[in-house]
Amino acid sequence: MRFETFAFLPPMGPTQIEAQVTHALSQGWVPMIEYTENPNSADFYWRQWPIAATRVNATTGVAELASAAQISSQMESCARRNPYAFIRFSAYNPQTRQTAMSFVAKTPQEGQ
Repeated sequence: MRFETFAFLPPMGPTQIEAQVTHALSQGWVPMIEYTENPNSADFYWRQWPIAATRVNATTGVAELASAAQISSQMESCARRNPYAFIRFSAYNPQTRQTAMSFVAKTPQEGQ
């Protein structure tokens, strides 16, 4: 699979993934967690895993974004729920209207 931002690097560890998520959030990009069981098939659509807001501000009513640790925790939840799926983190830049970052954070746990 060579279709994401960091495809030329070895797999990232949890701290490296969290650092990339932190960078995406600091840039103001919208985080997404996606998963699929077969990324090489004709099915190009990945399912989205929900990222819940941490809390809603009582005075403004606006939902506050999740932190990098919470997003990493959601990726772990997605991997536990879908053990044979590839888990991808993507970040959307609303200013340029493009995907700014996308990489496979978890690969399937074969044989479990």
